[in-house]
Amino acid sequence: MARISLRNVCLDYPLYGAYDFSLKRRLIGRLIREPGEMRMIRAIDDVSMEAAAGARIGLAGPNGSGKSTLLRLIAGVFPATRGNVAISGNIVPLLGLNAGANLDFVAADNISLLLRISGQKPTQAIIDEIWAFTELEPRMQRLPLRMFSSGMLMRVLFATATAFPADILLLDEWLSVVDENFSAKAEKRLLKLVESAAIVIIASHDQPLLRRTCNTIINLDHGRIASTIHVDAPAAHQLSLREKRA
Repeated sequence: MARISLRNVCLDYPLYGAYDFSLKRRLIGRLIREPGEMRMIRAIDDVSMEAAAGARIGLAGPNGSGKSTLLRLIAGVFPATRGNVAISGNIVPLLGLNAGANLDFVAADNISLLLRISGQKPTQAIIDEIWAFTELEPRMQRLPLRMFSSGMLMRVLFATATAFPADILLLDEWLSVVDENFSAKAEKRLLKLVESAAIVIIASHDQPLLRRTCNTIINLDHGRIASTIHVDAPAAHQLSLREKRA
């Protein structure tokens, strides 16, 4: 059963030379161990939240409030400095499609790599199914990703990231695709993924989007929960990407 439990969670970042970020300054600081050179910034500060099946949670707040960082902590990208994190269920984090991709690798190898990173076994049948979704020519599987246009690259990465259903879906802003000719197909697949997920957490500046999509909105301020709003919102699958763009 999908569940997320965060209890008094904190996340600290180390900053080397808060007033001088140059490589030379960092190296000198490490060699002579300047007092006070190591500084910490608290990105997530004493956050507690619970989410079970049916939760549609929006993370709101200005830049620097901790929305994206909290998503990455839940995804396991960042380990908590303090507190308890307990998560059960398969997580699909759509936090930046190119994360983990190597543009020097051919497309087919990148698909295999990204599937392994997400915990899936990259069988040939699965790779073929993903490639069929992209609608790109078969010969392009053997080309390095850096040779792809931005639209073609997005097709490959989106098709791979959304190939499997999620118990827990994490979205850093509502995902859109570069290639307009591919957008309707991508929209249908993303909405299906949102609808089937037990828990969905979306970080966004767009309050109307969050109110249409979520039943709970958590407002963050400097890494802390400033307020929690419960919303009587329509089902997430009723949201249209075209409505979002309007």
